[in-house]
Amino acid sequence: MKFPAAFLALVMISVTARAGDVDTDWKAITALDAGPQEQPQTADAARSILLAHLAKQERAVRAFAAAHPKDVRAFEAQLRLARLLQIRGDLEESDKLRAESRRLLDELEKTATSAQRVELDFSKIAALMRNLRDVTPARRAALLAAARKFESEYPTDRRVAALLAEVATLFDKEPKTKEALLLDAQPRATDPEIKARIADDLKRLRLLGEEVELSFTSVQGREIRLSELRGQPVLVVFFAGFSPPSLAALASIQRTLLELPAGRVSVVAVCLDEKRETLEGVMKSRNITWPVAFDGNGWESPLVRELGINKLPTVWLLDARGHLRSLNALDGLGAQIQQLLRER
Repeated sequence: MKFPAAFLALVMISVTARAGDVDTDWKAITALDAGPQEQPQTADAARSILLAHLAKQERAVRAFAAAHPKDVRAFEAQLRLARLLQIRGDLEESDKLRAESRRLLDELEKTATSAQRVELDFSKIAALMRNLRDVTPARRAALLAAARKFESEYPTDRRVAALLAEVATLFDKEPKTKEALLLDAQPRATDPEIKARIADDLKRLRLLGEEVELSFTSVQGREIRLSELRGQPVLVVFFAGFSPPSLAALASIQRTLLELPAGRVSVVAVCLDEKRETLEGVMKSRNITWPVAFDGNGWESPLVRELGINKLPTVWLLDARGHLRSLNALDGLGAQIQQLLRER
């Protein structure tokens, strides 16, 4: 089991620092940004390893701050500490750690220079994003306001495009807001990956409300055309066996379908695995009988690229006329399907 690179970058791993030469101590803090060296075999082991490494990082940063309070990097050390405390607080469900993280950020705000304030403000937005495990309308609105404020105050900051694109992912049910965020992010993007992501997001968004054309020969040998499935809602599920969230989504979809009248919803799926045996293992273990598209090309599959799919799982919901009605059908899936069934 490997830790996701993006998460490791956020955690900002370090080794234990010893009070001594300031540059050596700082190098010790940044030395292990690649993450823990242990390879856990279970989820419990992964959690234990991560918590131990976070504790080591915390000791290192606290030691640096105590030994070198006047160093130019002392401010960044405190920002790192605030991030660490919030991550630990979330993992350990500790209100005490979360409160200390907020207190640190509030203290830094009192002394931050103009150059430091941009980093402080971005850290506060990152804290809001990490607190979105339970996405409520109020939290979503607060994050949107914070992102727009950051964009207004620091329009040339290199992170604005990625920030707006990330916030846009929360607004699948508010397409106008989502489009506005993406269009504002697009001209600011310089990183090729961010540019491609925004282009994909806009491509999917512009399919909303339109008839989706999709045809393939399933792994079961059937010729599938969405145009031939008109007359009832259709779920289109993009998944992969290498994606744990995808496997959780498959189970959630199956549970929801059991609660609905039999035969009232069609399901087709598109698999992004590169090995057919991986797909076959998932289908067998999950008892999946839906028609599944598979070409072994993963993210480079022409079908995937044509539809702008760039994250897993992605689940779309089409109405009885074949119009794409939801880009994020997993969010309240049962209620969304019931609404379409009532419209017929």
